[in-house]
Amino acid sequence: MNYFTGILFTLLLFSYSAAEAQIFKKKEDQEKKDTRDRRKFYQSSDGLLLGYERGRNDFFQAGYEYNWKKIRLQKPVIRAVDGFVEYNFWENVLGVKAAYWQRHGRMKLTYGGHIGYFTNFNEGSLSVGPSVGFRLLGFHGQLGYNILLSNPEIEANKLYLSLNYFIPYHTNLFSKKGDKKKTLLKW
Repeated sequence: MNYFTGILFTLLLFSYSAAEAQIFKKKEDQEKKDTRDRRKFYQSSDGLLLGYERGRNDFFQAGYEYNWKKIRLQKPVIRAVDGFVEYNFWENVLGVKAAYWQRHGRMKLTYGGHIGYFTNFNEGSLSVGPSVGFRLLGFHGQLGYNILLSNPEIEANKLYLSLNYFIPYHTNLFSKKGDKKKTLLKW
């Protein structure tokens, strides 16, 4: 009986010390996670978007872009929402588009899509389509496809190549811990 009591006492002693070590480990892990969250920075920008689209027809674009980034050394992420108007002076076709795209990594491709409406002021057509592109230093080149849903007779580009330039108006930098937003750029 004395032998079993000694084993039981030893097991209880080790289980208490193991449980206490796990508690301290959880506190250390939480502190590490808090410092990692403090080191994560995010940036958001909004501003003017100017562009040119070339396909079967030429379109000039003007609009607005809002993007947000996770700033980190490995695999940074950028996402953006665009809204713009495009116009073809020669065929008198007006297009309105809303687009979303994202890029994971530094020198990787952007992937996205759009929804839009084209009109020649007599008839119109809804449009959806995918796009793939490359973004560097504010320039964003995209290769895309317009799928005209309701009226395919509109003189809109089915396959197009566009080049846009983003001019930031307002840029914020903040961390996930709820620090105050720091305005980096505003004009």
